Amino acid sequence: MSTVLIVAKTRMKQGRICVGAHDLADFRSLRLFHHDGSRLSEDADLEIGEVWELEYVPRPNPVPPHLEDVLVKPDGYFVRSEPDPAELVMQRDIVWSGVDEVFDGCLSFSDAGSAYVPEGGPLPTRSTGYWQPDHDLDLYESFDKPRYRWTGEGELNGVGYVGLSAPAQTIPAGSLVRLSLSHAFPPGGDPSGFWLQLSGWFAL
Repeated sequence: MSTVLIVAKTRMKQGRICVGAHDLADFRSLRLFHHDGSRLSEDADLEIGEVWELEYVPRPNPVPPHLEDVLVKPDGYFVRSEPDPAELVMQRDIVWSGVDEVFDGCLSFSDAGSAYVPEGGPLPTRSTGYWQPDHDLDLYESFDKPRYRWTGEGELNGVGYVGLSAPAQTIPAGSLVRLSLSHAFPPGGDPSGFWLQLSGWFAL
């Protein structure tokens, strides 16, 4: 069994979710799947900030940069609620500051200012991580989907929001923002790539 902290719940298609976590032994980043490889459903009994004892194995044949996927056996159990998960992240994981640091500096940008990692690389060493922006992120909608607009300087304009929690109107500068990369796909008129997503944040 491993002691695991839940840090993110990302909305997928058909009522499925991606659950982000960390193994507290070494703080490796995890994405939790059922033992048969299927995704968890939205009603999965795992909440952000909870600590669980889980037994897992790496998913066979992971496709970079999505190397965090693990298959979880069904006999896990809840241990406690962590009062300040953001503090643990700040102490033990890499936290990016400038946009140019995000995902090892591998981001490219569409004409509209959306960020992605080109499918042909170079690829980052991970597909999840944390960003502490020095400007606010403001909520807006595009094609009826929530997005956050970066108010700082640079090529980045907006990031799609895929978290389960209701979006806030503004994510204040200095918050701990959880980012991830989608699986590779080509949005209409744009290159195929791993697109930047925002799955949640912690106020500091």
